[in-house]
Amino acid sequence: MESSFAILRNRKSSTKDFRKAADAVSSALANEVAKHVPKKQIILVPILRAGLALLPAFLEIFPAAAVGFIGLKRNEKTLRPKAYYQNIPKISKSDAVIVLDPMLATGGSAVAGIKTLIKEGASEENIIFVGIISAPEGIANVQKNFPLVRILCAEYDKKLDKRSYIVPGLGDFGDRYFGG
Repeated sequence: MESSFAILRNRKSSTKDFRKAADAVSSALANEVAKHVPKKQIILVPILRAGLALLPAFLEIFPAAAVGFIGLKRNEKTLRPKAYYQNIPKISKSDAVIVLDPMLATGGSAVAGIKTLIKEGASEENIIFVGIISAPEGIANVQKNFPLVRILCAEYDKKLDKRSYIVPGLGDFGDRYFGG
């Protein structure tokens, strides 16, 4: 996975190479999650748009999973997430709900997404947040609001900068993955 992160962190990596590296990390994360999720009803919920990048790897491991979507966009002035789309399948308390979002920076989007899922019927202890890179501030925010939610990220970076971007990070994941 080290070589994948070298590509992800290199600002000069092509979209093609970035995607290939992100897909490799996503596959490793999906395999790791499979070790910790009992074989019951699984619901995958990518946070749009960047979370879509993790979805194919998770569907490969969990082909029978239901899929829901939460669209959140960060307001660059307030740094707060604003919901713009939601399509969640029926959730029961016993369902394992896996939230997919490659970057856990402030934790604002993760907290907003998890709140939505709990309102829709998910049980906090059955939610797993999966990301590629996180910052301590984001982890702390999720844990403060939802201490029973499990968090799994491939890399844990040092901090956020003054604009609340992960340092060293890898840039805007969605733009780099989708070529935007």
